[in-house]
Amino acid sequence: MNKIIYYIDVLLAHNVSEEFTYKHETIEKPRVGMIVLAPLRSGEKIGVITKVNSVLNDSKIKLKFIKEISPEYRLNSKMIKFLNWVSNYNLIDRGLVLKMILSHSKFYFKKKKTKELTSNIKKNIKAIKLSLEQKRTSQDILKIFQQRNFKPVLLDGVPGSGKTEVYFDVIKKFIKDGEQVLIMFPEVSLTGDFVNRIEERFGFSPVVWHSKISTAYKTKVLKSIIDGTSQIIIGARSSLFLPYKNLSMIVLDEEHDSSYKQEEQGIYHARDMSVVKSSIEDIPIILTSATPSLETIFNVMNKKYNKVSIKNKYFNQEENEIFIVNMKKEKLKKDQWLSEKLIKEISQTLKKKQQTLLYINKRGYAPVIICKSCGHKITCKNCSSYLVEHLKNKKLLCHHCGHSILTKGLECPSCQNNDSHFIDYGVGIEKIFTEISKTFPLAKICLFSSDHIKSQDELEIKVKQIKDHEYDIIIGTQLITKGYHFPNLACVGIIDADMTLKGGDLRASEKTYQALYQVSGRAGRAQTKGRVIIQTYYPENETIQSLAQLDRDAFYENEIYYRKLNNLPPSGKMAAIIVSGNNIAKVREQCSIMFGSIPNISELEIYGPAPAPLSKLKGRHRQRFLIHDKKARNMQKIVNAWLKNSKSLSSVNISVDIDPFSFV
Repeated sequence: MNKIIYYIDVLLAHNVSEEFTYKHETIEKPRVGMIVLAPLRSGEKIGVITKVNSVLNDSKIKLKFIKEISPEYRLNSKMIKFLNWVSNYNLIDRGLVLKMILSHSKFYFKKKKTKELTSNIKKNIKAIKLSLEQKRTSQDILKIFQQRNFKPVLLDGVPGSGKTEVYFDVIKKFIKDGEQVLIMFPEVSLTGDFVNRIEERFGFSPVVWHSKISTAYKTKVLKSIIDGTSQIIIGARSSLFLPYKNLSMIVLDEEHDSSYKQEEQGIYHARDMSVVKSSIEDIPIILTSATPSLETIFNVMNKKYNKVSIKNKYFNQEENEIFIVNMKKEKLKKDQWLSEKLIKEISQTLKKKQQTLLYINKRGYAPVIICKSCGHKITCKNCSSYLVEHLKNKKLLCHHCGHSILTKGLECPSCQNNDSHFIDYGVGIEKIFTEISKTFPLAKICLFSSDHIKSQDELEIKVKQIKDHEYDIIIGTQLITKGYHFPNLACVGIIDADMTLKGGDLRASEKTYQALYQVSGRAGRAQTKGRVIIQTYYPENETIQSLAQLDRDAFYENEIYYRKLNNLPPSGKMAAIIVSGNNIAKVREQCSIMFGSIPNISELEIYGPAPAPLSKLKGRHRQRFLIHDKKARNMQKIVNAWLKNSKSLSSVNISVDIDPFSFV
C-alpha cells in the first residue's frame, strides 16, 4: 500500500490553547487522541492529535512533519472531553492542561520495554469487624450506586468514626474484573501509613502517584495504570489527570483540605475537577471529611450531592471534653505561652502515661524579628513578608521563596546595628518547644512540622514512634491535623486558636473551624476520653463558641447564612485576576489598561486593582482584581470578554483564579 500524507491538527503540551497543523506520511490513517512528538521552533514538544484531514485548505502554507507517533498510547474521547472542560472552566490554556496529563512525557516514546511493576505473591487479608453503624453506612452508599445515581456522595463522620473502613468496604465491590479505584489525598505525607492499611485490608499493594516519587517508579506506575494491572491508586491532586484504562470509582479523602487547590501554573481545585471527572466517566465518587467544605455542604442542601453520616466514634463513644481558656485573664511571664489550665492538663496526662499534642500553626521560633534601635522588621528581599527565625538552623527564613540569612552577624538593613540589637516577636513551634522543655524536663518531646521532618521515610518513622509511645508530648503545625490515628493521645492543647481568624479572608472562619476541629479530633480516638484545651483571646467569637459546644451543624448553618446574606460563595460567584511581573511599572501599566475596559454589568462588583496582600512574591510584583457576581452568572464568560478587550503586555503575566480559595 502507498503512503498518504495527512494533515493533522495537534494540541501541544505547552502554554497555548490553539492547535498547530503538521504533515504526517503514513499507510494507516492517524486517529484523534494519538500522542505525538512534534517540532516547535528549534526543539520538540509532546502533543495529542485533535483532528485529521486528507486535504489542506491552503496549499501555500509550509508545514513541518511530525517527528513520531506513539505506537501504543492514546487519549480516549472522555479524557479529551475532561481536558477541554478543565481548560474552559478554569480559564487555563488547553496545552497547559495537556501538560498535566502527559507530565511524564518520555514514557510514551520509550524504545526500551518498561519493566513491570512487581506486585505482592497475595498477603493475608486482615478481617475488619465493622460496627453496625459502619455497615449501615456502607450499605447506604452501595444502594445509591446501584441506582446508577452517580451524584457525588458525601461520607460525613466525626473524627475516629472509621470513615476509611466504610469506603474500603465499598471499594471491595469496585475492584473486580480489572477495574481501578483512585483514592486521592491532599498531602503526600498521608500516603505511607495508608499503603499499609490497604495491604492489610485487601491483601495487595496499591500504587502511589505524587511529585516526590522517583522517575523510575513513575514509569512503572504509569504503565500499570494504562494497562489496567494496578487496581488501587493512591494519589495527590495530579493523579486525577492520569490516563486510566478502566477507572470505576474515585474517593476524595479529607475533601475540605486546601491542598487540593493548585495555586500556580494553572489554577484549579482538584476536588471540583474530580467531581467533573466522575461525571464525564459516569462513575461514582465519594467525598469524605469530618469537616466538609462549605461548598460541599451547600451542594448537599441543594440536593446536588447525596450525604451519608456516621455519628459515633468506632472505639470510644464518649465525646471529648472542651475547655476554653480566655488568655486575656492569664498572667503570663515573658516567653510564656501556655496557660495554667493547659500546664495542669499536660501534667495529669503525663502521670497517666498518656500523650499530649500541642498545636500551633506557626513554623519556626518567632514570626518577626525587630531591630531594637530603629524598629525595623526584617523582611525577605524577594517577597513582601517577614523572615521567620528558626533556632534549629540558626537562620531567618522566608516561608514563601526559601530565601534565608544567618542570624549570626545579622545587621539591620535600616540602621546597620548588629545582632545584639534584635528582639523576636510572637510565637512559633520552636518557642513552644523551648517552654515545654523547661516546664517538663523529663518528658520526651518531638516537633512535628515540615522543618523537622524532611522526607517521607522520616515522616513514617516519626508517626510510628508516636504510635509506639516513644514521645510523651508532640508539638505540631497543620501537618499534624491531617488524619493521623494516635491511640494513646488523650490531651490536645491549641495555642493561639484565633490566629487564622485575623485578616480579610472571607474563608477565615471556615478554615479556622476545620483546622481546630480536626486537631481536636486527634484526642480520644481509642479507649481514652479526650480533653481539648483551646487558648484564645476572643472566647466570645462564634467560631470558637461552636467548637466549645461541639455544635458543628450550628457553625455551618451560621456560616452559610452569612454567605447567602452577602451573596458570597458558594451562594455568589467570585474570581480573582492576578497581574504579576518583575517590573512594577509594567505591572501597574497592565492594570491601568485592564481598568479602562472593566465590564459594566449590573450587580457585578470589581475591586481593584490593588496590591495583593503578598504584593511581592518570589521576586515578582503582584496586583489583583477581585470580581464578585451576586447573581452567580457565568464568571468565565465575563472574565474572558474582559481579557479579550484588554491589550496584554508581553513582560507581564495575567493569571485567573476561578472560585479563589486563597486571598494572598
